[in-house]
Amino acid sequence: MKIRKLHLKNIGVFDDEEIEFKECDFNKGKEIKDRKAEIHILTGENGTGKTTILQALASTFDSIDRIKSSPLMNEFHKRIRFTPYSSGRFTTLLTEKNINYKIEICGDTKTKLANIPSNGKLFGYGKWVNSFQRDEEMDSKGLKFAVFAFSGYRQVKSEDVEAIKEPIKFNPLFQSLEFVKNYSNFNQLTINQLIANNISKNAIEKGRNDEKAKRFEIVIKSIENAIFEITDLKVEFDLETEPTRLITKINNQELDFDVLPDGLRSLISWIADLLGRVDLLKWQDDLPITEKNLILLLDEIEVHLHPAWQRKVLPVVQKLFKNAQIFVSTHSPFVVNSVDDAWVYKLKLDENGKAKVEEVVESENSDTITQVLREVFGIEQLFGLEVQNNFEEFKKLKNKIISNGADKSTEEKLLEKARSLADEPNDQLKQLVRKELQELSEIKKKPYKL
Repeated sequence: MKIRKLHLKNIGVFDDEEIEFKECDFNKGKEIKDRKAEIHILTGENGTGKTTILQALASTFDSIDRIKSSPLMNEFHKRIRFTPYSSGRFTTLLTEKNINYKIEICGDTKTKLANIPSNGKLFGYGKWVNSFQRDEEMDSKGLKFAVFAFSGYRQVKSEDVEAIKEPIKFNPLFQSLEFVKNYSNFNQLTINQLIANNISKNAIEKGRNDEKAKRFEIVIKSIENAIFEITDLKVEFDLETEPTRLITKINNQELDFDVLPDGLRSLISWIADLLGRVDLLKWQDDLPITEKNLILLLDEIEVHLHPAWQRKVLPVVQKLFKNAQIFVSTHSPFVVNSVDDAWVYKLKLDENGKAKVEEVVESENSDTITQVLREVFGIEQLFGLEVQNNFEEFKKLKNKIISNGADKSTEEKLLEKARSLADEPNDQLKQLVRKELQELSEIKKKPYKL
């Protein structure tokens, strides 16, 4: 299952906008094991609708009657605008093996939404994500795909665990569409307990059923390997008894979850949650957990991450979840230029304050950060504010000399500004100043030197 189109009407900052999510060519004709995830990156200033798009996509798979009980549906419903003649609505087009499913959700009153499947159904998916307990129908049929939403603002914390604890008939899809999941009000699997369960089950099955043991080990190793590839930190999980607690070792140093770096806690929070939930679900296929058909909605996962980690997070996730379709909102140029062949959607507000997709381009990790800042984020400035202002003033003086002729006062100001900039501890800035002076010298046939 893949999302191919989203049409937003009178929702948030969108008046009437249709967004097509193109397929990436690199997966055509390849076996699942040789694929890499299809990525769609949403960029734009604050208030241009990135989160609205992610929430609309998540709401496509949610149950409409969850407006009051679901933080996602409640918050998204507030974005729907109502007029005397019409109300906001959105339509999502999904495709599975050349079969289209068109789901339309409209606000017919200020307190209720209507879900209108125009062409096909989502196999009761909205009902399944609504229940804390597993659904017998879902387990009997098995899932073809699953959708998960995560935010970089979420962080794992220390807590007591048991060797094995599994709530009766816990549904792994429960809260799967909430970007920030809340475990405090439910007797469900926390991230710590989920990891502890896999460690214990692996230990029990070793020597008795190697295939089962391998399954539980894969979950833990996949989490540890993903974290290592992103951060270069060797992260290991283990259990300690009396009392039972989850141990985290970072480069062989034992640390409590609460004192881990915020970026590391954020990564563990959503990567461990995702792998654990996918493993607990009943599927129609017997593919490895990293090859399942997933739709991932990731809101600002670069939060708390050092730029070096921001550059690695998407490539690692793209490689790990080979058959996924990933939608990412970001403010980071390091995230945007970290992958090849992703689609980048540049959102912008028009003069009336309404959002539009200004341009859709393919990402290119051979682009420099400066290019991405300029071409994707619209930032032309190269330096800090004070230095940038001085450099702009220097260029204005240069252009004045070119257009109006050189008077002594303007030339003195130009050279004074040039020397001030050249004194900054930045070789690139010095080279730019020299280049500008050389160009001026060639145009005016007169030497301008520092």
